[in-house]
Amino acid sequence: MSDTRCAKLIYWKARPSQFDRYSDYLRTEVEPIDHEAQRRGVLVRFSTLVDPRPDAPWSHMRVFEFTDAAQRDALVQGLAEVSQALTPDAQARAQRSSLAATLRDKVGETDVDLL
Repeated sequence: MSDTRCAKLIYWKARPSQFDRYSDYLRTEVEPIDHEAQRRGVLVRFSTLVDPRPDAPWSHMRVFEFTDAAQRDALVQGLAEVSQALTPDAQARAQRSSLAATLRDKVGETDVDLL
């Protein structure tokens, strides 16, 4: 039986000609934070689905799974705390955020329940 009950889906669209750079950014900059968040119990599991078609409505869907809605509701704060712990330098965190803004645009997000 799965220990996950709900998830948050966040849809991103890589900017033109940035698909590979954004994918690399996720692997090298974001996933270490996600892995540590998972280790600390901020989330149960995460994954990224990609759709490389240029006309797709989104290119990268981030999927975060949780045991309950309270854990899901604490995601943003939990990720911020992990990010700060892994990168104490506020300027370095700001640079990482600025880089992300040049690579992709947010399409949307939704909270879902899992069967």
